[in-house]
Amino acid sequence: MSSASKSTPLPSSATTGFVQPTPQVANAFYEDEAYKRVFSCYLPTELQHTLTGDLARFGARVLEADVLRLVEDAERHPPYTKTWDSFGHRGDSLVTSEGWRGLSAIGIREGMVAIPYEKDYGPYSRVYQFLKYHLWTGSSAIVTCPSAMTDGAARLLSRQLERNTASPSLSETERTVFENAFQRLTSRDPQTAWTSGQWMTERPGGSDVQHTETQAKRVAPASGAQEHRCDAEGLPLGPWSIDGFKWFSSATDSQMAVLLAKTPGGHLSAFYAPMRRRRQDLASSPTVAATPATELNGVQIQRLKSKLGTRAVPTAELVLSDMRAYILGSPGAGVKQISTILNITRVHNVVSAVGLWGRGLAVSRAFARVRRTGGALLIDRPLHVRTLAHQHVEYRAMMHLAFFLVTLLGISENDGETMPIDHLKLLGLGSRARGQENAGSLLPRHLLRLITPLAKAVTARAAIAGLAECMESLGGVGYLENEDPELNIARLYRDANVLSIWEGTTNVMADDLVRVLKGREGVAILASLGQWIRAVLDQRPVIKKTTTGSLDVTRIQFLHRTLESLVHDVESQSADSLRLNGRDILSQLGWLVCGTLLAADAIRDDDQVAWEIFTRWLDRRATTANNALRGGFHAADDRVPSSPSFPPGSGANDVAALAVEDIIEWDCRIVFGHDARVRARM
Repeated sequence: MSSASKSTPLPSSATTGFVQPTPQVANAFYEDEAYKRVFSCYLPTELQHTLTGDLARFGARVLEADVLRLVEDAERHPPYTKTWDSFGHRGDSLVTSEGWRGLSAIGIREGMVAIPYEKDYGPYSRVYQFLKYHLWTGSSAIVTCPSAMTDGAARLLSRQLERNTASPSLSETERTVFENAFQRLTSRDPQTAWTSGQWMTERPGGSDVQHTETQAKRVAPASGAQEHRCDAEGLPLGPWSIDGFKWFSSATDSQMAVLLAKTPGGHLSAFYAPMRRRRQDLASSPTVAATPATELNGVQIQRLKSKLGTRAVPTAELVLSDMRAYILGSPGAGVKQISTILNITRVHNVVSAVGLWGRGLAVSRAFARVRRTGGALLIDRPLHVRTLAHQHVEYRAMMHLAFFLVTLLGISENDGETMPIDHLKLLGLGSRARGQENAGSLLPRHLLRLITPLAKAVTARAAIAGLAECMESLGGVGYLENEDPELNIARLYRDANVLSIWEGTTNVMADDLVRVLKGREGVAILASLGQWIRAVLDQRPVIKKTTTGSLDVTRIQFLHRTLESLVHDVESQSADSLRLNGRDILSQLGWLVCGTLLAADAIRDDDQVAWEIFTRWLDRRATTANNALRGGFHAADDRVPSSPSFPPGSGANDVAALAVEDIIEWDCRIVFGHDARVRARM
């Protein structure tokens, strides 16, 4: 063989040449640094030990081959309707995929709705629920959408039953119907568990439910055989008949729905309705099996929606004709009743955002460990790791915002339950006793009302922008709807885009935030915000140099000044003026709350990486916070501000003085954790 032939390179083919190693996404419970910080921050130590086994197991479970096959099947086979049978009878049967049904069953068995109602961990049951939910989101094919509405419906029905116990107002039939539904909604048995729809949106109003056109009227019991009509459970159908059109109804495969309709006089009211009823035309037939045939309860599926993402979710237009239902609360109390559900579903929205983003970042980290460009792994490319570090600072802040909100929800639902005082103090929350009506007892409720719309808005926008960055971090592969569902960031990105729309757009959340700040309790809520921020920041952290050479006390003082400025702006401006600048208020308040939470995380154990993330959050945001939501919560310019935001020597402009190798090392630690140089290659 000649020397020329030896040096001639062989061409690549479909089966030869370079083959990219497949990235291996790791168990987030062990590998996601933000998740681990949240786990240790929002759960007391003894409960961390109790829950580690289940969460670690589930972190591995969501990446197993059978689960990922279900995800792929749900994406490949979206739901469809069979409108007519072979003989021309209209049936409106909804057909969902094996993947959708299988994932729904996993979520039910794992307690995605049941955990907080089992109350095994008191106020921390919500934290446990959503830590598990975060792990689930990236592999769920958005079965979490009906889970959210099911959780909200369970909370609403539980409150109806609790009020009835204290002051009986329900009939015996209503109590039985609501108790049966509640038990089904909170079951862990996929054979008996229910999910719930939530039907508000109509063509005239969108988020403005006051324009609801659906009408409800109370009807007299029918005579003859019709008198004994019942739902699929054999329980009497409700005394209200509902007619109308719901334009955007998710979870059409659910067994029940909570919906809005107007009662006589135009009173907007909330109703519980089963999805199916027993067929009366077969009731007396000797050929009918022991389980009677059922039909939709006055519901006709007009069509299923075609959407950018959430393709496996059966979202439909529904025509309602004599849908029989029970009223929830009194006529005219529809907004109040439905707000109970919205408060829950918005928390689900928040954790879904950080859950999808967290999976996208996990894929980016896995890709960086195996992808070579120019002879080096991406983890050894400083600019690539620096870009990931920017993302992880944002993600860490959003994770804390999400789980602080979850903690507040758990406290509000378990008023008077014992919580470790030292643990609460780290979060800036004081101990409370049942029935107290002082500032300490009102603080969690005030913060929950304020932070719910805030977190819903900013986490959704951050996750959408963040997942776009995650796609780009993989180059062309990131843009593919690839065959590996665990690596398909395009799917995550498509699904995430609904989060800034569902349950209220960013502008709707901004309006709601202004309503909170300028409403009847606005002064008290602002006072609670200030009390909480000062309680966190006045824990007097050790004053020391950080890795960027800054004194953390300087930044903590800057947070105090930002609080004072925000309070002044809110108090001095009219509601109309604040609404006009609602996104700026969202952004400024979000930056302040996240900065406070990052400070709390660093103060509690003096962790160096936590201090570094806190420092970077403040330095990068000091001059751009007011503009963050105009193009997503990410600031358009991630540079250290060119004009000093802090006094000379504080560190905002000292990054250039650091050795480049030090900067690279800290970027790597933020992305991959302690001992990053070793762990990043594992």
